[in-house]
Amino acid sequence: MSIDDATRSALIRGVTAFAVVLAVGSAAVFTAGRLDQPEAAPASPTTVVTSAPPTPGTQTPEAWLAWVPGGLPDGFASEMTSIPVIADTTTATADVAWLTSSTNAHGTLVDAPNAPDMIPIDTTGVEPGFATFLQPPERRLVADLQPGQGVLSESEAKLRRLDVGSTLTFSTGKAVTIVGTLPDVLMGGYELLVGRTTGDKIGVTHERYVLFNVKPYSHVTSGQLAQRLGPYLPFDAPYPVVEVRAPGETTYLRANDRAAPPIVLKERFGEFQGYPDPSSAKLVKIDRTWVEEHIASDTLPVLGTVNCNDVTLDLLRRAMNRLKADGNSQDVSGHGACYAPVMDPSDPDGPFTPAPFGASIEINPGTNPPGTPPSQPPGLVGAMERWGFGWGGRDAYQQGALFRYRARTIARD
Repeated sequence: MSIDDATRSALIRGVTAFAVVLAVGSAAVFTAGRLDQPEAAPASPTTVVTSAPPTPGTQTPEAWLAWVPGGLPDGFASEMTSIPVIADTTTATADVAWLTSSTNAHGTLVDAPNAPDMIPIDTTGVEPGFATFLQPPERRLVADLQPGQGVLSESEAKLRRLDVGSTLTFSTGKAVTIVGTLPDVLMGGYELLVGRTTGDKIGVTHERYVLFNVKPYSHVTSGQLAQRLGPYLPFDAPYPVVEVRAPGETTYLRANDRAAPPIVLKERFGEFQGYPDPSSAKLVKIDRTWVEEHIASDTLPVLGTVNCNDVTLDLLRRAMNRLKADGNSQDVSGHGACYAPVMDPSDPDGPFTPAPFGASIEINPGTNPPGTPPSQPPGLVGAMERWGFGWGGRDAYQQGALFRYRARTIARD
């Protein structure tokens, strides 16, 4: 299949691009006041972290980002444009699209999970305005997307062994033809990018984040914008917080940007097949073979017996050995689930979290209920961070018991 010069240039540029330049910023959060809830703790400084050295390669688009845990409330994106300093907004959806098969450009079958198993694909559906936040020729590649067409991230193309001309078929029966690939950072870390109309047809329907510009000479901060956006949330919002990032404050322009994107989790912990549990809208049935190969129970220092991904077990063992060596074993009084086959579209951590990979864990859940000011010993937080676990106690919607794998992620907790 032939491709035009713009698409060819995008492919070449993507192949030669390296990791994003290391940046420092602050994640701004705002807790919308509700009379029956305690006041949130102040926002904490954040730092961009990556796993590769800084190079003059592809960088995060110069855009502002806003998102709400659990998804954007109806009308939020349009109402935020009434703030005078905000301009050029574009709203995007994001959900899990369930892949049933794929073929390469020659029509050869590549992915063929055995029904009812499917492959979960972290997908975003974008409006035409999304392209304006990219540079040529990437801008043209996205702007020219037609219904039924999509773009793969470079990491996803490598994982799937697919390229331009490939076809992905999803559980809804709709197919997407791949017309290009982009560096992960330009895709917001998502595996597949499609237009909003195409996204609707493959099950990607929930509005998750907004990209926007700030008018020149406004001199506004992300914290100030978060405060301005908070009142636009409905009074009964389940997670009454807004997160805002200024350009350079995050590596991946995506909702739930403190958690490692699913493509990173797949590379580190292994990709699984499965299907939504018909008995629950929040659970997923994961292929038993994958579970047997990747999930194990072990008794660790301090923690006791846990059931996690075998990679996670090794990291937790190192963290607990550090905690014990520092004389802080008393910091742990209990733990919750590590491996949890959950995929909940309304989860404050997003629809595709580290939990089904066995790559997150709750520690001291009894004293750290979600949504309340967290109470964790600094020694425990430090030991977990040293071995790659970010702490949910610094989220906008605070989850003090939650520690999730975050290596190569974006805003440092």
